[in-house]
Order: sequence, then C-alpha cells, then structure tokens
Amino acid sequence: MNSKRKLLNASNVIVGLWLLAMFTIFPLVYNYYYYDILQTKFYTVVILTVLMILALIVISGFGGGFKTFFDKLNSKGFSTWFKEEFDIWDICIMVFMFMTVLSTLFAGQFIRQAVTGENGRYSGLFLISLYVAIYFILSRLFSFSKVYFTVFLAISIPICLFGYTDYFNMDILHFKENIDAAQWPIFTSTIGNINTYTAVLAFYIAISGTLFITSPLDNGKNKGESIGKLVFYYLIMLMNFIALAMGTSDNGYLTLAAFFGIMPFVAFRSMEGVRRFVLTIFTYLLGIRIIKLINTVYSDKVLGISGLYDFISDFKYLDLVIVLLLIAVIAMYFAAYKNKKNAKDNEALLKTFRYIWLGILVVVFLGLIFLGVKINSNVAEAGAKYGSLANYFIFNDSWGTFRGYIWRAAIEEYMKFPLLHKIVGSGPDTFGIYISLLRNEEMQSVTGQIFDATHNEYIQFLFTLGPIATVAYILGLIIPSVKALRTKVADLRDSCELPYLYASAIAVICYATQAVVNLNLPVVTPLLWIFFGLTAALLRDKGDIING
Repeated sequence: MNSKRKLLNASNVIVGLWLLAMFTIFPLVYNYYYYDILQTKFYTVVILTVLMILALIVISGFGGGFKTFFDKLNSKGFSTWFKEEFDIWDICIMVFMFMTVLSTLFAGQFIRQAVTGENGRYSGLFLISLYVAIYFILSRLFSFSKVYFTVFLAISIPICLFGYTDYFNMDILHFKENIDAAQWPIFTSTIGNINTYTAVLAFYIAISGTLFITSPLDNGKNKGESIGKLVFYYLIMLMNFIALAMGTSDNGYLTLAAFFGIMPFVAFRSMEGVRRFVLTIFTYLLGIRIIKLINTVYSDKVLGISGLYDFISDFKYLDLVIVLLLIAVIAMYFAAYKNKKNAKDNEALLKTFRYIWLGILVVVFLGLIFLGVKINSNVAEAGAKYGSLANYFIFNDSWGTFRGYIWRAAIEEYMKFPLLHKIVGSGPDTFGIYISLLRNEEMQSVTGQIFDATHNEYIQFLFTLGPIATVAYILGLIIPSVKALRTKVADLRDSCELPYLYASAIAVICYATQAVVNLNLPVVTPLLWIFFGLTAALLRDKGDIING
C-alpha cells in the first residue's frame, strides 16, 4: 500500500507540474511574434504533454503501476472494473476518440493530413489523441489545490495588460512591426487573432467570476476564502471584462451570455451569492462605462469598438442602471450587516429567485425569437429601425464576416457525401482541403478570402468526424458540466472544492457556447480539455475516492 501511495503521489506531482507549465508558459509563449503563433502554441502543448505522458509511463513501470492495474483488472473482471471506473461522459469521450480514429482510417488520400492536421489548424488525430489523454490523466490523477487556479488567474494580468496596450495601438511587444497597419486590429496580446483572444478570456472570466460569486468567506476554520483572495478574484474578473470588450470580437458576448445566464443557478443558493451576482453585473456595466469614457477621451489613439458593444454602451439609460445597481448592492450589504446575528438564508426565497431567473431567461429567449422573426419579415426597413442590431438576426452569406456562407457551404457539401463519409466524416481537420477543391472559386468570389475551417466547432466536427463523434463530444462536455452545477457540498470529500468545481464546469460551458462561432485551435482548445478534465476529477473526488 505504501508503494502504491508513493506511486500515486509521484504521479500527482508530475501532473501538477505539467498543469502549472500549461497555465504559465503556454499562454505567454511565442517565437516569431504572430507569424508562427499557432505553430508555437501547438509545439508547446505537444512537448509538454508528451513529456508528462513519458514521465508517467516511466514511474508506473518502475513503481509497479502496470502490475497493480492488471492485478486489479483480473481480480474484478473487465465488466465490473469498467462499470466502476468509467462514467457516462468518459464513455462519450471514448466514442468520440474511436470515431476520430475511424474517420482518419477512411480519410483516403488525405490520411497523412488527417493525422497531423498540417493543412488545417493542426487539430488532426495526433492532437485530438493528446487532448483525450489530457482529459483521462487529469480526471484520474489531479490532486486538488487552490494554487493551480490562483496561478492560472494571475497569468491573465499580463495577457490583459498587453491587450490594453494593443487597444491603444502601442504595440509594446513589437509583435506588429512588420504587419500591415490595416491588420493591427485583428491581432492582440500573446494569443493572436482577436477571436482566439476573447475565447481565452472566456476561461479567465468563468474561473474568476465563479470563484468570486460562489466562494464563501473564510469562517476561521479554513473553509472559505480570505477577503484578500475574494478581492483578487474580483479585480481579475474586472480586468478580463474590460479586456473582453477591448478585444473587439463579438464572440465574447456569447461567453458573457453563458456566464450570466448560468451563474444564478449556483449563485442563488445563498444570499451572499445573490449579492455578489448583482455586484458582478454592476462591475461589468461599470467596465463598459469606463471603456466608453476611454473611447471618448482618447478617440484618436484607440482602435474603437463596434457591434454589440455599441448597443450596450449607447443605451440611454446605462448610467441610471449602473447607479441603481450600485444602490441595490449597497442596500443588500447594509441589510446583511444589520442582520448578521440572525443571518440565515431563506431556502424557499432562494429557490423562488432561481425560478424567477429561469423565467427571465425563457422570456429573453422568446423575445429574441420574436425580434428575429420581426426583423426578417421586413429586412429592408430593419436597418433603419434597429440599427446594427439587425445584422445579428439577418442570416445570409455575409452574416458573421461570412460565417453564413461557409456554414451553408459546409452543410451542403456534407449532404453530398456518400453514406460512409456521412457517418465518419472527411477526416480530422481536412475541411480546408475539401472546401478548396470543391468551392475555391466560389468561396473567393463571395467572401474574398479562403476558409480552412467552418468557424463553428460543431459543424467542423460534423463535416470532418461525422455526427456520432459530434454528438458524443457535445454530450461528453455537457453531461458532467450539468452534474457539476447540481452538486452540493455534501456530495464532495472536501467542501472547499465546490466553488472550483462550479468554476471548471462553467469554464467548459462558456467555451462550448462561443465555439458556435469559433475555431478549434491549439492556441485555446487545450484549456478546454484541461478544465473538462478538472471538472471530471472533482466530480470523482468524493468521500470514497481521494486523489493523492
């Protein structure tokens, strides 16, 4: 038993070091500025992950890990062992991996490209295999510590600061010296493309925001967070809210929709959660107001923001809403202070709040559908009546910087596939090859550019991996995330882990939401598989399972 404990602890250390490297080196690393940022991030993930896997194999070999595994398998039998070891989302990921392998085997003349992803964004079989390995390693060998999350959030500070300076056209890192000035707004910070940048910020917002809202204040028994730590989460959240707007990419608003839409279902389990959620809404709108002031004062020095930001910042009652929210926050905290001796949450009231929020979401959803129908019923007058907002509801080839075209083209070409390839797809990350062969001339005439991806992760997977893999992938992400959000303190070995479980799950959901209009890239997708793995690990960490 002692040797097994030593082996587990050694494994925990290796995984912990890898995680710290991914949280610190990976977001900041670059080589030749933006020119090879994709390749640099790809090789960083590959090198770090392969080293981790090799280290785990070596210590398992010397520590008797393989013998222990086979002894356990023989004693229990495969069927019993499998049922005990794997959850439904684990099986979903196995199905996803199996279909990815199958898709690669049937990729025909493009099998090499399907393995490497060399004609796409390096998201071929090889990288997907590493992602799946990351998930299973983290879900089994992650040993919980708050330090990992603190380090992760701390690294967002330089990322945000570089984003701020790029917004002011300062280029202090000299990344843009040899880039045409017209393309400066497209790239920012140490991440690259603004769409990818805001996708990375989604993780920082989800983690910092969730920890700020759901972490209890330390009661003196080391069962919560200190005031200093909560202030840290709050400031990181504010920095990333501002950075998200300065990222000038509308996909960031899908992140915010997911974050603010889901958060009350975990926040409204305590009155303190309600207070902090209202404070968070105030903080976000205050950030928008700060940016509007900056844009006014420094209009000749900043990139400027358009799109949904204009709709929010130009709302004529914005200042009034901010003031009312501030008054509400002050009033709620004053009431809590006055009643702190008799402080006891009203569970029935909190449950009512959650139902009210659900009702609000339903009304908003139906309102958006109604608005979309109304705009599309009279497209000619929609622009004059609804301004730039109308563009988000009129779906045509030019929608979303020609995402409308590439989505339509992808679906049309997929429907032309023979039955076999309708099931297994064209092969991992081979969309760019096929669309260039099939529609190159049309694509350039309509969009003025060449697409090597669908800019929708789910359509991309449907085309390249088939429907079985796509559904398995979606279910694999959603099922544990929903289970995590339904988890209560009593379900875990350590109650301190609960806010971090919520944070990891919401990070996964935020990524999955913005992925509707974004790419699967080695610049950001490794973070998805990390927090997906952490969600699964924390769900497994119950009273009968201790991870190191």
